[in-house]
Amino acid sequence: MQRKRKLVGVALGSGGMRGIAHIGVLQVLEEANIPIDFVSGASVGAFVGAAYAAEMDLYALGRFATGLKKRDVLDFPNPFRSGVFSGKKFQRLCALVTDNRSFSETCVPFWCSAVDIRTGETLYLHEGKLKDAVRASIAIPGLLRPFPIGDTTYIDGGTIESVPVDVLRQNGADVVIGVDLSICAPYAPKRPNAYTVAFRSVDVMRAEIDRLKPFGADVLIRPDVSFMGRLVPHDAAKCISVGRAAASEALPEIRRVLARQASF
Repeated sequence: MQRKRKLVGVALGSGGMRGIAHIGVLQVLEEANIPIDFVSGASVGAFVGAAYAAEMDLYALGRFATGLKKRDVLDFPNPFRSGVFSGKKFQRLCALVTDNRSFSETCVPFWCSAVDIRTGETLYLHEGKLKDAVRASIAIPGLLRPFPIGDTTYIDGGTIESVPVDVLRQNGADVVIGVDLSICAPYAPKRPNAYTVAFRSVDVMRAEIDRLKPFGADVLIRPDVSFMGRLVPHDAAKCISVGRAAASEALPEIRRVLARQASF
C-alpha cells in the first residue's frame, strides 16, 4: 500500500521585532525538506507567515529585514488616538513583501489571528488582502492603533493566543510545528520606560495564559531572542541566525515526529 504523507502546519508566534527569527526557522525547514502544508501567524508571526505564503524568497526576506531601520517601521499618528503608532508603515511593508496578494493567491493555506476588540474573541482571518489582515494582527494594545476590517475592529492576535496552533489542527494539519518567541525570565531594565513596562506586562500575562492553556504543538521551537528589542529592528542578522540554530536543533525531533506519524 502506498505510504501517505502526513500534513504539516507551522504556527508562527507573536513577539514584535523578535519575529525576525521566524525567517531563520523557515529557512532551515525548507533546506531540510520539511514539508509545510499550512501556515498560521499571530502579530509579527502573521507578517512573516504572510510573506512565506505569498512566495517571497526567504533569503531575500532576510536581507530585507536586516536592512530595516526604526524609521521604516514606526510612524506617529496625527491626530494621536488609540495608539502611539499608526501602523501604516508596517502595513505598507506587508504589502511589499506579499506583493499585495490576497489570501486566495497564497501558495499554501494561511490563517492570521486577531482579536475582536468588542467581544474579546480570537478570529482567524482567511480572506481579503494579506496586508490588511496582518495589520489587524499586529495592533499591539496601546502601541499600534486597532484596525477595522468590515464591521469588526481588531487588536493584536497574540493577546490571547501567542502561537496559533489550534486553527491548523482544525483545518487538517496532522503535525504542527510551533515557534514560540515569548520570554518571561526575570527582567529588570536599568531605565524602564512606557514601552518596556507595557511589553513586560504583556510577557507576564502571556506566560500565565500559556501555563493555563499549553500550545499543543507536536514540536515547539523556542529561539532565545532575549537580546532583541520589540520595536526596533536592530541585530536582525543575529536574530535570523538564532532562529536558524533553534530550528536546526529541533530537526531530529521533527523528523522523529514525522516518522512516527507516517501512516500506510
